[in-house]
Amino acid sequence: MYPQVMKFKFIFLLVITLSVFSSCSKEELEPLSEENNAGLNAENLEISSGSHTALEAELFDLVNNYRVSIGLNELTFESTTYYYAGQHNDHMIAQNNVSHAKFGERAKGIAERTGASHVAENVARNYDDMQEVLEAWVDSPSHRMSLEGNYTHSAISIKENNSGNLYFTQMFFR
Repeated sequence: MYPQVMKFKFIFLLVITLSVFSSCSKEELEPLSEENNAGLNAENLEISSGSHTALEAELFDLVNNYRVSIGLNELTFESTTYYYAGQHNDHMIAQNNVSHAKFGERAKGIAERTGASHVAENVARNYDDMQEVLEAWVDSPSHRMSLEGNYTHSAISIKENNSGNLYFTQMFFR
């Protein structure tokens, strides 16, 4: 009986989460007028894994600086979320579309591997400036909810398609 209740709660939270989040791209924003380790910074991101980029470190720092500026904790980088964020960027690039497709699968995978109780994500594409990505997420109520949420861990993946357009996925969890 207990596993069924937990499964129902997970599915319920998943449905609520999916209904809250929406996509974010530069062209969409213009017409619409949207645990306790030290936080990650640009210096230690590249040291932690050779696969991280300077842009990912820059955006991660901007997100943490934003969170601290409004009285929230810094997020700690977590490699499982980095893997899932990268996989989602690959999917969006293949589809040539920014979306939250299969978020439930990513959330479940992160929860199973990390023990996370809550998972969220922000996505974007076609930005060249990391400050603009952060500003777009802050200006979007659903993305701001993730940025300002009660999360402890995160990772950002940024990948480039064949046309040189950047795709962004940030995963959050606690």
